[in-house]
Amino acid sequence: MDGVIANFEKRYLERYGELPGSMRDRKEWSTNWHDFIETKQFETLEYWPDAEKLLGFLATLNVPVEILTSSGGNARHDEVAAQKEVWLCKHGIPYKINVVAGRRNKAKYAQPDYVMIDDTPDVIEAFVKAGGSGILYKDFGECKSLLKFYMAEAYISYILCNMWIRRNILLIQFLYEVIL
Repeated sequence: MDGVIANFEKRYLERYGELPGSMRDRKEWSTNWHDFIETKQFETLEYWPDAEKLLGFLATLNVPVEILTSSGGNARHDEVAAQKEVWLCKHGIPYKINVVAGRRNKAKYAQPDYVMIDDTPDVIEAFVKAGGSGILYKDFGECKSLLKFYMAEAYISYILCNMWIRRNILLIQFLYEVIL
């Protein structure tokens, strides 16, 4: 969600004068993180650039779409999850939300026919290693092209599977007719 459709980084930079990645190993990170949550910043984030284009494109694909996002850990999980749900509701985004307590838990959702879009390389790597497919989000154009590729790949697999099933059904029918 953050870094793909919601602009966490921009709000964090506006409030604290630094990007969150540059502060995570310093004491200020914890203080700022708690302030960010207590002031319900997740509820009022701006869209990430081209997020509306991405959401519009996803709606045309005729596949199930869900939001998989992290709350940043167990300590404030429920608060962050609630704020992210409010954000989705305010923006009219109808997809089911799955909030995990820490980005490393996203890999638990991996399945062979699932494609995750995320802005963090190690999250994508773990998701792929766990059996899913991943798109490292950089911009809408590249993401759209990769989604089209995955959709074409899935369609080809579906056709080949159905052809195999049909071929085997015909073979069984032929053998049945020959034997009887």
